[in-house]
Amino acid sequence: MTDMPFSEDSEESSSSVQIALLWQLGSGLLAMLAAVLFYDVKVALGVGFGVMIIMLSTILLGRRIHSAAATDPESGQRMLYAGAVMRFVLVLTALVMAYGLGLHLLAVAVGMGLAQVAMFVFAASGMRVQFKRSD
Repeated sequence: MTDMPFSEDSEESSSSVQIALLWQLGSGLLAMLAAVLFYDVKVALGVGFGVMIIMLSTILLGRRIHSAAATDPESGQRMLYAGAVMRFVLVLTALVMAYGLGLHLLAVAVGMGLAQVAMFVFAASGMRVQFKRSD
């Protein structure tokens, strides 16, 4: 963690999280539309629930990274580990809620997977832009 510089300021970091959330929301809405057209509403609700779980996790991660960047490296590392535990508990709790609500757990998993893919695509595109800047 000591070798990892945090070059983003607060506004840029907040903007990045918002854009990532928009990518996730867009992928979720498209998947929900496809689920309604080809399956049923219950599957679409499961997909939407899965996307919302990952969006909440993204919000928590963004806040934790912002807080960790403002502290010393050791304290920041502890904050990031604590945040990972919090996100893990959030996902487990949300999956229990989805089961309790009677949602299709496979649809929830698909929604979570799509939101993660959207986050990966967003991060990869940001890395490509960052590498082009450094050339």
